[in-house]
Amino acid sequence: MTRPALCVIPTYLRREADLELVARCLVTLRETAPTAEVLVVDDGSPVPELVEAVEAACGELGVWFDARPSNEGFSRTVNVGLRIAEENDCDAVLVNADVEFMDAGWLDRMSARDDVQGRPAAVVGARLLYPNGLLQHAGVFFSRLNRGFAHRFNHGPGDLPEAQLPCRCPVTAALQLIRLETLASIGIYDESFGLAHEDMDYCLRVFEAGLECIYEPAAVAVHHESLFRGRRTAKIEELHKRSAVRLLHARRGRGRRRRPPLRRRTSPRRS
Repeated sequence: MTRPALCVIPTYLRREADLELVARCLVTLRETAPTAEVLVVDDGSPVPELVEAVEAACGELGVWFDARPSNEGFSRTVNVGLRIAEENDCDAVLVNADVEFMDAGWLDRMSARDDVQGRPAAVVGARLLYPNGLLQHAGVFFSRLNRGFAHRFNHGPGDLPEAQLPCRCPVTAALQLIRLETLASIGIYDESFGLAHEDMDYCLRVFEAGLECIYEPAAVAVHHESLFRGRRTAKIEELHKRSAVRLLHARRGRGRRRRPPLRRRTSPRRS
C-alpha cells in the first residue's frame, strides 16, 4: 500500500502574475496527483490582497493553507510542511509554486524509486524542463571548475539520452520527495540558511548518513524557474553568498568531526 504524501508549496506573492503561476501549479497538481494532500505555506507575502486570493483558491480546490506572519525564508517556510508530514506519517514532497505538472503518475514514479542498493531512495528528484522544453534540472553535481553546485545537462535537450537515466546525486528542492523515514532520521531543513543551498545541504546530510538521493527522470514537470523571486537584486545576491558560505562551513565542520585522530609516527629503531 502506497504511503500518503503531503505536497508542500511555499509562496511569496508580489504581483498579479504570481497568482496565475500558483493557480497553474495547484490545478495541474490536483489533476496529475489527485490522491496527494496539498499544503500551501505563504512566506509573509507583502501584498495582503494576493494572499487572500490564494487562500480563496486553496479553499475552492480543497488545499490546506497557512500564512506566516513575516518573511522567514525558504527553510523555515517548508519546515512547516515537513513537520506536519512527519506528525501525520506522510512522505513529504516539496513543490515550488512555479512548477507546472504535465503527466499523471509523476508522484507514483518518485515514490517507487529505489536507490542503488535496492532500498527505497531517501530523497528523490525529478526531471524539470524550462517552458521551451530544454532541461532545467536532471540532478546536481559539484563543479570543480566553478567551485560550486550546478544542474546536470542544464539547457540541454529535454529528451537528452543521458538525462533519461536515474542517477545517484543531490537533487533540487523545486520538486523533491523526502520519505517519512528520512524525516525521522535526518530531520528537517537547516533554518540557518537564508536563501539558496538549503536543498544541497539536506542532500549532503542524507549521503553522510549512509542514505541516497536519486534523480528519477520518469517524473517530469515544467519549472518556470525563479519567477517568484524575480531578478537577482543586491539583497538576494547577498543572501545567496551567505548561504554558500554557510554550506561550506557546515561541510568543513562535519568533515572535521568525521576524521579519525592522527597517529604519531614511530621512528624506526637504530640497531
